[in-house]
Amino acid sequence: MAVVSWALTDLENVKRFLGISISDTTHNVLLQRLIDSASSYVEKATDRLLLARNFDKAIAADRENTWYNGDGSAVLFLKQYPVNSISAVEINGSSLAAAGTTDYYGSTGYAFFERQGKLYYANGFTTGIQNIRVSYNAGYANSTPEREELRELCNALVALVHKSAVKGTLGFKSERIGLYAYTKGDLKGVDIFGIHGEEIIFRYKRKWGGQ
Repeated sequence: MAVVSWALTDLENVKRFLGISISDTTHNVLLQRLIDSASSYVEKATDRLLLARNFDKAIAADRENTWYNGDGSAVLFLKQYPVNSISAVEINGSSLAAAGTTDYYGSTGYAFFERQGKLYYANGFTTGIQNIRVSYNAGYANSTPEREELRELCNALVALVHKSAVKGTLGFKSERIGLYAYTKGDLKGVDIFGIHGEEIIFRYKRKWGGQ
């Protein structure tokens, strides 16, 4: 069983965290399922897709994150952030170019603010239903401190449940561990870089977007 492509950690990192030899494959399937479950839990708890990835307006599965309702205002918040790059912006089927200079107020092009995933277009995003469509890359890349913090949080969640599974205290067989549902209570046993797990989740909860 392979770890999902959007997993917040990987098998090698988890093994190092647990002190398991990389060459020891005894618990690989169990650990991979736990990685998937922990990654899914963190994304659901924060209401965000956290690992850097592309969102394409032409792909049906991405529409929730790439098709937006215009309301005539000059600001549009993309659902996923931070935004690393934007490859296309359309209004009513017409392409909108990026602003050519940093002095974009009054410009005919758009500008974006990475941290909030905010698009700015001085002429306004025309009112309509899903008439604004954006292709972009958003999320935390491997080189960012946020990515490392999220990786360690995921490692800790995996370790928390792995310990119980190995001891046989979860109440079901290890091959069904992928069905384990993390809860807020699990975060009470997690401490990353001196920061409580609940605080980390709260810090990454969605603040913008979600239109």
